[in-house]
Amino acid sequence: AGSQGQRDAYGGVLGVTKGLFGEFGEARVIDTPITESAIMGAAAGAAVTGLRPVAELMFSDFFGVCFDQIYNQAAKFRYMFGGKAKTPLVIRTMIGAGRRAAAQHSQSPYHIFTSVPRLKCVVPSIAYDAKGLLIQAIRDDDP
Repeated sequence: AGSQGQRDAYGGVLGVTKGLFGEFGEARVIDTPITESAIMGAAAGAAVTGLRPVAELMFSDFFGVCFDQIYNQAAKFRYMFGGKAKTPLVIRTMIGAGRRAAAQHSQSPYHIFTSVPRLKCVVPSIAYDAKGLLIQAIRDDDP
């Protein structure tokens, strides 16, 4: 995504979202400030209203900043609405990655989410698995 007048400028910390704006347009690709709690809150709200958001956090270390939106909201919406609400939300992030990114950008906190009911956590090790798991995650009606 990009900002006004510069539609596809950056593509995220590793460039993995570069080209998405051109392919899917402004109705489906939204550039945001680096505000993890707002990103996850907006994505959870979009999911419960019928969209299938794929939100990206730059580094997994920042899950703590938006833990409430993931753990207490998105993962529990189906229970909170008596089984009538779906939350097809996908969260993409980088874990560790050996980038010499210092103390706040090198952790692997994904295990914290593996015990949350209705929340699935996948950590692919090769590109082929990543592609298949991402497709399945987008099709899933739960986060």
